[in-house]
Amino acid sequence: MAQRSSISFSTLASRLQYLLLMGLFRVAVTRGLYGAFARGLGRLFNARNAVYLSREGEPPFKIYLNDGYWTRFALYHRDYEPEVARVLKAAAGHTEVFCDLGANKGFWSVRAAPKFSQVIAVEASAQTSEALLENTKDLPNVTRHRRAIHAESGLKLQFLNVPLSHASARIADAAEGADESVETIAIDDLLADDTAALIKLDVEGAEIAAFEGGKRALSDGSVMVYEDHGNDPECLPSEYLLRDPDISIYATFGEPKKLRTVAEIRALKTDPFKGYNFMAARDDSPLLRDILEGFATSGASN
Repeated sequence: MAQRSSISFSTLASRLQYLLLMGLFRVAVTRGLYGAFARGLGRLFNARNAVYLSREGEPPFKIYLNDGYWTRFALYHRDYEPEVARVLKAAAGHTEVFCDLGANKGFWSVRAAPKFSQVIAVEASAQTSEALLENTKDLPNVTRHRRAIHAESGLKLQFLNVPLSHASARIADAAEGADESVETIAIDDLLADDTAALIKLDVEGAEIAAFEGGKRALSDGSVMVYEDHGNDPECLPSEYLLRDPDISIYATFGEPKKLRTVAEIRALKTDPFKGYNFMAARDDSPLLRDILEGFATSGASN
């Protein structure tokens, strides 16, 4: 069941803009129209018009109404990545540390703040980092880093912002060009020794490099929630993890059974436009055990 949420508005005009936008979203027949409607309507209103999305016991998350991504996924659909919320709920009380890596504007950092003693948010894009700061500046247990998650800390890499989709910003390859440079940080350099953290990865193609930089974290019992995209039939992040016989992979959605082959993972990815969240940890991770027990207590969710 989706958690109950509420919204409030930065201005009266924001309320009108929101109502108009939700009406337009009802007639969006292609994915691209959501962003086009949000940006187009946004040009007729103040660019600072925003909605505050709140859930019971959690701080508000600010969504600007010209943002085609968050207006669609968090406002129109309301229940954004419920499988990740399920993992957070099951992990709360069993680890003090949540890492939001590829934090974007801080949706999961905001939601995790009441549940964990320490939240570490890492975002590579300079512009998106400003929005992350705006959403988390009043949360004293959230620390922010403008870095790119990678196998090694201290490298200077080129970073590509995607003009119409901040959620698709990524480390640039040589052929793409880039908008800005960013310093890298490895997961193992974010966490103290012997820390079993819950780690959410959303790093747009840099998953394997992130895993390389988080080997100690996994050995210490951390659990990683990572994305294996529906447009990747080879399931490269999962295939990499499955090479290690001590690592187990579970789906975060539906029945939480252990996935042993790439074929099993591929069969779950039915939508080529969607990123699928999976969970990986060492077999002997107490945190993994606690999360799976939490799943069993609450029952499988869709």
